[in-house]
Amino acid sequence: MAAHTTFPASVRPARTRREPEDHSVRSAVAVVVAGLVLVALLVGGGAVVATLVEMMTWMSQG
Repeated sequence: MAAHTTFPASVRPARTRREPEDHSVRSAVAVVVAGLVLVALLVGGGAVVATLVEMMTWMSQG
């Protein structure tokens, strides 16, 4: 069986206190990127719809 070793009370794991991180910049970048993706999807969708409408009118004329 494995032997369990215990540390004396005076030995404690080293912990460094870190300041809470500021995520506001990261969140702002994520919002801007999400907005750009949304705009790209809307523009692409509009282009597809315009192409389909143009093809339908072209086919109905011929």
